[in-house]
Amino acid sequence: MNMEERNVKHPFKIILEKYISEILVIFIGISISFFFDEWRENRKDDETVKKHFTVLRTNLIQDTLKLTVMINHGRKLVNSINKLTYFKLDSDIKDSISFHIDNAGSYLVFKPNQMAYEEIRQTAHTNLIKNDSLKTLFLSYYTSTIPYCIEWCKIDETHTMTQLIPEMSSYFPVVIDSLNLVSSQEKIKALRIKKLRNLLLANAVYKKETINTFIFTKKTTINLLKKIDDELKK
Repeated sequence: MNMEERNVKHPFKIILEKYISEILVIFIGISISFFFDEWRENRKDDETVKKHFTVLRTNLIQDTLKLTVMINHGRKLVNSINKLTYFKLDSDIKDSISFHIDNAGSYLVFKPNQMAYEEIRQTAHTNLIKNDSLKTLFLSYYTSTIPYCIEWCKIDETHTMTQLIPEMSSYFPVVIDSLNLVSSQEKIKALRIKKLRNLLLANAVYKKETINTFIFTKKTTINLLKKIDDELKK
């Protein structure tokens, strides 16, 4: 066999090389297509998460402001209860007694804005959050911190509505009633009754604990807000 005959490729090899080349072209084409599809999906997911985070950021800012207001309001309510329970002279509270009684008959409420959380939960987009520490804090905030805060608000409300107000109402109207006016002196006398005083002190304890949950929730809200801001800057 001469050199030229050895250099001539067998027809089967030519066909095999052709098929292999075509298969490689198809494989590369499919791989590139899958790559770009995955890239587009990831980009779409990132855009979706950023939209959720933008709304979530607004919700958290609103929650922070609400909590700040409720912390300050709660301290005023506790201060009024202290005025009603620790006064020494009648003249200490005589002129402001109706104001303090009105505060004592109030309870703390916090209604968080959970629009972004509900949207993420209902669309099952929690898995799109790639930052594990952020995801953990996000879920903990809405499934643990917020419910705990609301639970303490409910405790304060229940004690105020079912224990304190009924007891106070047996001596004087908690809300000023023009048809049933009770003098400041009569109210002061009632406030010296041990049972009413103890109920006021217990209510103050519930309010203080609720305020503590507000403070903790606010810190957690600010921490989550910072993490959201960091994600949005990426």
